[in-house]
Amino acid sequence: INRSLRESINTMMTPYLPKPAKNPYPTLTEGKRMREPPSYAEKAINMSSAIDLAIDELEKELDISIGARGEVSDKDLKEDNGEWVLDFSKDNYEDNRSENDLNTTMMIDVLNNLMESPYQVKLDRPQFNYDSNNKKEFQVVLNVDYKLKGNVIKDMLKSLPYSGLKQDGSLTVFYFNKDKYNFPADISKKIQLGEYRTIPVIQLQDSNQRPLVVIVDTADKALHDLTSNKIIYKPFHFFSPLMNFTVGGWSMQVALETVDIPVEYIFNMDVTTANSISRISLKFIPENELNTYLGKLL
Repeated sequence: INRSLRESINTMMTPYLPKPAKNPYPTLTEGKRMREPPSYAEKAINMSSAIDLAIDELEKELDISIGARGEVSDKDLKEDNGEWVLDFSKDNYEDNRSENDLNTTMMIDVLNNLMESPYQVKLDRPQFNYDSNNKKEFQVVLNVDYKLKGNVIKDMLKSLPYSGLKQDGSLTVFYFNKDKYNFPADISKKIQLGEYRTIPVIQLQDSNQRPLVVIVDTADKALHDLTSNKIIYKPFHFFSPLMNFTVGGWSMQVALETVDIPVEYIFNMDVTTANSISRISLKFIPENELNTYLGKLL
């Protein structure tokens, strides 16, 4: 409405307004002034814009490197009768890529070492305390400290070109994808079936390495119900795995937790048997082999 009213008034008044007289002399051209140096605020704005652009470009490159953002090649994008088509059928991630063989070999070596022997253990000499309520028994206190080997994460960081990395306190998660690695069937199967999981089994032995006491640290309730007539069997649940693997069609994740698990195993046993203990053995047994292993001891 305001615009229409303004246009109407302008049309009505224009014929009655004085017209500027035409100057018979040419108009002098006004020269351009020298531009003043940019102010601090202008410099700050320009710098901020440059930083934003640099961060955007960095994020793009990182996304491409971890596979979160695809990089489209002009050769892959084609126009056909007004239809734009992007064909990525050649990127079949179910198949192995020959250019990833070197990275895959390094990954297999590191993962096999990690799965076979990941833990560092500290064993203290057991304490034998007389039971005030039963003079024929000792109270045995065995202190064990579990943690990941110190070189595990260093080897992962130095040896493998990981696709992504996440750190949250004591937890470190490595991401590997099929842009850089092939995932062999045997490794994938081992991870999917959880065959890398191990359980600590402790033996208190005599001088002939014959087991007198067997300690199993597991969450499996069925193993807590086992008994033996040959040895003293003591199940506990203190230990927790400090590593975990996940594998899918596109990526693999390796989670490692750098914490100590101090455990104090306390139980009673007769004085005669306790006096025969001269050796302690601790071995990590694969979870799927634990029943067979214990069957030979119990």
